[in-house]
Amino acid sequence: MIAEDIRGAFASNPAQHSAPTGRRGAGIARAEGTPSGVPASGSASAARNGQPSARHLAQMRGAAFKAGLSAEFADLMAETGVSAAQAEAVASGLAEFQKVSAPFVQGEQLDHAALMSIAKRAAMAGLALPETDAAAITKEIARVAANEAMALMASNEPPIRPCAIGIGQEAPSRADAMADGLLARMQSGHVPTHGREFANMRLDDLARLSAGSSFLRGQRHAVMWGGAMGADDFKTALAIASNKVLLAAYEAAESQIKKASREVSAPDFRPINTVRVSGGVELAKVLENGEFGQGQITDAGEAFVLETYGKIFTLTRQAIVNDDLRAFEQSSRLFGQGAALTEARIFAGLLEANGGAGPAMSDGKTLFHADHGNLAETGAALSIGSLSLARTAMRRQKGLAGEAIRVDPALLIVPPELETQAERLVAEISAASADDVNPFQQKLTVLADANLTDPAAWYIAALPGRPDALQHAYLDGASGPQIFTRDGFETDASEFKVRLDFGAGFVDHRAWYKNPGA
Repeated sequence: MIAEDIRGAFASNPAQHSAPTGRRGAGIARAEGTPSGVPASGSASAARNGQPSARHLAQMRGAAFKAGLSAEFADLMAETGVSAAQAEAVASGLAEFQKVSAPFVQGEQLDHAALMSIAKRAAMAGLALPETDAAAITKEIARVAANEAMALMASNEPPIRPCAIGIGQEAPSRADAMADGLLARMQSGHVPTHGREFANMRLDDLARLSAGSSFLRGQRHAVMWGGAMGADDFKTALAIASNKVLLAAYEAAESQIKKASREVSAPDFRPINTVRVSGGVELAKVLENGEFGQGQITDAGEAFVLETYGKIFTLTRQAIVNDDLRAFEQSSRLFGQGAALTEARIFAGLLEANGGAGPAMSDGKTLFHADHGNLAETGAALSIGSLSLARTAMRRQKGLAGEAIRVDPALLIVPPELETQAERLVAEISAASADDVNPFQQKLTVLADANLTDPAAWYIAALPGRPDALQHAYLDGASGPQIFTRDGFETDASEFKVRLDFGAGFVDHRAWYKNPGA
């Protein structure tokens, strides 16, 4: 995969260099350190004895320093026999090679010894060109260095990645691998697998791996590794990585009330109608040769709809060049938390609608109503006694035809102010006598939700679907928020749109009970 990623490395376009690409000279086949001929000026003494003169070494170090190279590269140029006339062109080509190979050295695909060996052979290739054609020398050195690096890394790359691919599984794409590397920097504790080679790369390095590098730093830096990669790989990798960060933050901040809701499917934005069927469930005795009686079916329905929520955040060109991945990671995290908060407010809003009576139901009454048998006659603080009355009221719920149904209280939903007291009431204790036994120990799960604004009111609910009551849905079953991306035109930025298609509603009152508290 590495070889594929860097194939065509340093491919220049004619607008970047005034001279055409030079021939690949015979210098590559020569022994290292043996130039094709005696340089025209400033290096004659270097060629005679195989050792550079002090003056020649100073000339090489001056050119290397100007190009941002270390003294080691200057010594390499001197030993290779680079003339003073060629020094700046050779140094420029080596500097470009050092710059774009840095991520691969950091990622341990290239070690330092290999880097210097490749640089030396590339410099010798540049010497095969006329020393008056500086642009062609620079370009040839960059081209040869890229080809040498590509061949070396391809030969060292294992035929199968350490993360084995199972039967029937597709190999991860380049964008997936880049995203895996990005996540190593965005999520604490994430250990990259199929994207280890990208884990230490800067954002601008990753961007140069895709075909859109001119967007980042202009045509001067359009010479790049990875010409075979698709133009959308970088953008897609950002979307994949940001979506994983967003979903992790979303799941960590999910509403507690959501645990009392059952998820249903929603293929579109039309009202989601739920029909409840009851009546005729009790079997009648059939006499010998008698007829079976006809059961009467009674139905009732409630409906809720999906709504769309969303926002846009951007990753600017400056942030990419500055490798400001933290700002991008924080944006993804915050919008994930924001999506969870949106859902939490919707759930809490349902419970506290109409002054705390809940939403209006199809029978014209609010969710919590005396006629529904799910509202305490008198508000009371959380206690064994008030919980017992609540449980009894839920056990006494009737079906649509007046038949007895089974409702098992399982969840105790409270605001943060009542969380401690709620946990005490369901805690397991060692009773000294029968009177001290806690009848609710480990019978109820406490769900404390900060979006509940009434500090005194508390609720009991059955598990989702036992029977149905609170439901929620996402469009086409795409649970949670989704990320979409596009390149900005009026601004130098990539835009990321977070969209949440979500709806929630009560379809029955029988599985919930409210006490206004005291």
